[in-house]
Amino acid sequence: MIQLGRIILRSLFLRSLITNFVFIPSAIAHEDNLQANKSSPKMYLHLVTEEYPPLNMISNEGVITGLATELLRLAAENNSIELQIELLPWKRAYQIALKQPSTCIYSAWRTTEREKLFHWVGPLANDAWSFFALKNRNIQILSKKDTHHYRVGSIDGWAFTQYLQKQQHPYLDLIHIEDETNARKLQSGRIDLWATGRISGHQIIKQQKILDIEEVFAVREIGLWLACNTDTDPKIIHDLQNALDQFERDGTARKIRATFKF
Repeated sequence: MIQLGRIILRSLFLRSLITNFVFIPSAIAHEDNLQANKSSPKMYLHLVTEEYPPLNMISNEGVITGLATELLRLAAENNSIELQIELLPWKRAYQIALKQPSTCIYSAWRTTEREKLFHWVGPLANDAWSFFALKNRNIQILSKKDTHHYRVGSIDGWAFTQYLQKQQHPYLDLIHIEDETNARKLQSGRIDLWATGRISGHQIIKQQKILDIEEVFAVREIGLWLACNTDTDPKIIHDLQNALDQFERDGTARKIRATFKF
């Protein structure tokens, strides 16, 4: 009887060892997973932008919104990317995106000069570099050089403005913010031509119910993109691009554009 008891005890002891041997590695693996999840940094992206309706703008409630903003916000949400969005003057925003890791600027014209300075996601929309004038002036522009005879208002730091500066345009009148100011300057006769993006120009004309300004010449067609600092996590770039591509395929982008009447 004593011998049988010893056999039973020995059996229970061995079973306990086997059980612990099986579960200890499992527990260790589970603990490793928890530690890995704790140590894995959350994907984060800082976005800077300016007023360029209807792509990026401030709502009446003080919220940064617009067609491009909502496309990017949804793409980030679908990939668990946390966004911080700031509305700044373009020149300041551009320098921040150029120098600060994990920072992107939108909606940026993608040019040859800028190509290697950023990683690009998009396009968010198609635009053009255009000149606007008062209808009653009957200004005829057939080439970019024709604009050299007129005072031209534009935004300091914009790629279009830099292009005109590089072409040594003799009569540039620059401001730092609010493209609407150039529309008012055009109406008051302080400038002869307004150099802006086609989207922005027509949107301002529509919003302000301006009847006496028209587009007279486009220098080039150009895309608007998200431009990211080159030290941005490549996975973020990849995931955002995939999301935007999917939005184009499944109709999500079309619905968002319709929301902003674009």
